[in-house]
Amino acid sequence: MAKMIFAAAVLVVGLALYYALKRQADLFRGGALALVPRIVLTLAVGIPCVIFVFSIFRIIPAGQVGIKVLFGQVDPVPLREGLNVLWNPLYDVVVMDARVHKHTARYDAASKDLQAVHVEMVLNYRLIPDRAPEVYKGIGLGYSAVIIDPAAQEVLKGQTATHNAAEILLKRPLIKADIQKELTTWLAKYGVELKEAALANIRFDPNYEKAIEAKQIEEQKAEQKRYELIQAQRQAEIVAAQAKGKGDAALAEAKGVADALRVKGEAEATYNGRVSASLTPVLIQQQYLARWDGRLPQYLLGGNATPLIQLPGQTGESPRR
Repeated sequence: MAKMIFAAAVLVVGLALYYALKRQADLFRGGALALVPRIVLTLAVGIPCVIFVFSIFRIIPAGQVGIKVLFGQVDPVPLREGLNVLWNPLYDVVVMDARVHKHTARYDAASKDLQAVHVEMVLNYRLIPDRAPEVYKGIGLGYSAVIIDPAAQEVLKGQTATHNAAEILLKRPLIKADIQKELTTWLAKYGVELKEAALANIRFDPNYEKAIEAKQIEEQKAEQKRYELIQAQRQAEIVAAQAKGKGDAALAEAKGVADALRVKGEAEATYNGRVSASLTPVLIQQQYLARWDGRLPQYLLGGNATPLIQLPGQTGESPRR
């Protein structure tokens, strides 16, 4: 619009100057001065023509979208990136960025147990191209500060209020997913698409953080004690198992020895019994004689003494003659 007003002004002023110079034609006869009216006319017509041509053809850079505005009224159809032709050169074109942007801010909230929570949130968002005219008309170019910050603050407060302070760190992925889901729905109503939401940093008040740190230290110590107790119990079980194994082995060995001795004794008893049952006085004397070397032991005996060994057929009496 401003360009066309400027072009019209140039045309009017140029034509007026041209006709004024024409009335003074006697002053511009001959020489180089004769070209002055023509130069003025050329400029008066050429400049508005150039402005008009550039007003018809509009180039929208990549990743951006154009909004057509005519006398304060916004056209609902946006201009896409690339070359666009506007048959009405009076349109003003406002360019808005539709690429993904990063928004980082720190928000304060409270937990369910009334502990202060300070969260640094990182949001990746973009303007929905088809709704760019709506955003420009309803909010303006600074839509991120108008929409995103209040929405993020409100959604975060709603989430932290349902969890105790101790649960916030433990349930961080769940809280992040819920915040992203709610914030996506919230921003979509205003023509903004949320790509990703991240909880970059979660902090509490210093006193509460010290209390949490002290509690974690105590829990770690208790966990270490439990670990040491479990290790001691396992070591005791190992020693007891080894002792039981040795005792069982010794008992098994003793039992084996006893069984071997018992079997050996029973075998020997059986053998001795069989030998005893098979021995007769005659067999004993035969075995003795088989081993006798023919010499009698020399003993001093009385006259009525009877030899210890009697040959078969011998008695205690002398043979009769």
